[in-house]
Amino acid sequence: MKLTYAVVIEQTPNNYGAYAPDVPGCISTAATPDEMLANIREALAFHIDGLVRGGDPVPTPAMSIEDAIAYHSQSLADVDPEWLAAGGDVMAPLSARFETVEVEIPTPQAALAG
Repeated sequence: MKLTYAVVIEQTPNNYGAYAPDVPGCISTAATPDEMLANIREALAFHIDGLVRGGDPVPTPAMSIEDAIAYHSQSLADVDPEWLAAGGDVMAPLSARFETVEVEIPTPQAALAG
């Protein structure tokens, strides 16, 4: 089964990070944008396989690129200014790009058979 997720890819001073807003807790980092796309695709497949094996529901890909942009913008706006003033550290991304990533996942029966 193939699923397509919207993905946020952020460039920081040291590397690239990515996450899929529809799949909480699944993130990845890499040195280059191309490596990042491969890593987040692999991270999503691994994460979803773990969910299937654990009998948990697979997150439905619901966000469009536009939804992911809005989600990401809101996440940046939600940083608590008091926390920052007290010395909290947030590394703001230098840039962000938004793409879709197609992930091949096993059907629940195939994942449980292994």
